[in-house]
Amino acid sequence: MSDTLSGLEEAFDDIQALVGTGFTRLRRGHYLLLQVDDAARVRCWLAGLLAQGLVHALDAVRRPHVAGQAAAPAEGQKTRLTESVTVAFSHAGLSALGLADAEANPFPSAFRGGMAEPVRRELLDGDAVSPWRWGDVDTEAVHLLVAHFWADEATPSRHLDPALLADWGLRAHVVATCPASIDPPTQPEPGSREPFGFRDGLSQPVPEGIAWSQAEIRARRQAGKALFDDRRVALGEFVLGHANEYREAAYCPGLAWASAPSRPFARFGRNGSYMAVRQIAQHVDVLRAFEATCPVPDIAERMMGRRRDGRSLAALGGSQTGLDGFRYLQDDADGFGCPRGAHVRRANPRDALSGSPQEGVASARLHRLLRRGRVYAEAGATESTCEIGQGQGLMFIALNADLDRQFEFIQRSWIGGPRFGGLHDEEDPILGTAPGRGFTVQGLPVGLRIGGLPRFTTVVGGGYFFLPGLAALAFIAAGPPSSA
Repeated sequence: MSDTLSGLEEAFDDIQALVGTGFTRLRRGHYLLLQVDDAARVRCWLAGLLAQGLVHALDAVRRPHVAGQAAAPAEGQKTRLTESVTVAFSHAGLSALGLADAEANPFPSAFRGGMAEPVRRELLDGDAVSPWRWGDVDTEAVHLLVAHFWADEATPSRHLDPALLADWGLRAHVVATCPASIDPPTQPEPGSREPFGFRDGLSQPVPEGIAWSQAEIRARRQAGKALFDDRRVALGEFVLGHANEYREAAYCPGLAWASAPSRPFARFGRNGSYMAVRQIAQHVDVLRAFEATCPVPDIAERMMGRRRDGRSLAALGGSQTGLDGFRYLQDDADGFGCPRGAHVRRANPRDALSGSPQEGVASARLHRLLRRGRVYAEAGATESTCEIGQGQGLMFIALNADLDRQFEFIQRSWIGGPRFGGLHDEEDPILGTAPGRGFTVQGLPVGLRIGGLPRFTTVVGGGYFFLPGLAALAFIAAGPPSSA
């Protein structure tokens, strides 16, 4: 099945803009983790947010593209945005606002159960004991996640001032972002670096139906059509109601007001997406100490699978497409360049896990994620102290249409898989949690297994959130129907 141009244009008016951009030109911001104390006042607050036009649709930042038509640059916005807000809800949050699953098409069990549920934490990380600062279950669950970003020269809306949210029936926990981790907006395409010093945000999938950005057009020119096409993924892998890689419409849940269950909004989920959110503390001092004492040269880059400037260790020597124009099975099957258990190889194996590059790429497309996270800093940090390498960690945010098949599969089978890529008793060297886990470096000129890796990261909070379309947000803001 395919989307027509008119259908795409209609969807672009409804899909939240985060699907199309990470808003890197809006360097300043924070995440608001909110709990509902008064549902009626919160719905009024949401209505005011929508009325101010702060929650942008995808058409404000990207243009639609239909297969068979000439590719056009994606930068189609009429004015440059100076402020943007993204709003998402946990399942507990929808309930707190008076909503319930539609009986005919409820939300999937992973979203209803929540990321912070102990059994799921054990399955995803092998760690259900370490205390989290926040989660999406129990009586203290985060109900709404709001990502609020603004430009250096802008004054943010007081409608989202954390000090005033209590007046709207909301309790707020604020996670500040780190502007110093993002390049100045004067650069043509601002990039970012995470606290370990590696270039971030590379190897993003390119959703079908969204016109290519200037950077993607250049990447296609540099890497060639075949390698660029490895990144192209059906829109329905990220946005509900649209065709996915199985050529089926991604499942849309429905919602109803608990006070009016016989009048559900059956298409509530259309044009929405699921957000897998994790606040990951990065122990920069531990990594630096490990680098200083490990006999393997460039060990941090080998564990990551890239140079700190973003070049892949798997790219052929002298390649000009080392940022993304390569395949593992085709270019580095034995892992002599990029070790087979390196972080980026686990997060996106490309063609490596099947008998042929084509089969591998097709399989990997079923498990891709759109990453939209940022570096965060502890409360009280200032721009002068929040420098590269001094941010506290990453607020990891991944958009996907199927939490089981995408985020949870990657976390269980690739990040935490002990036999990933033919290895034995290993985990992701950067994100792994098992005490004493090892990491094998192929080559050197003979293989070497490094044992007893320390923990370089710790998850301190997380949850699953639903990112509704603007029509669904308006449905929530309007509240339940009157008794009349």
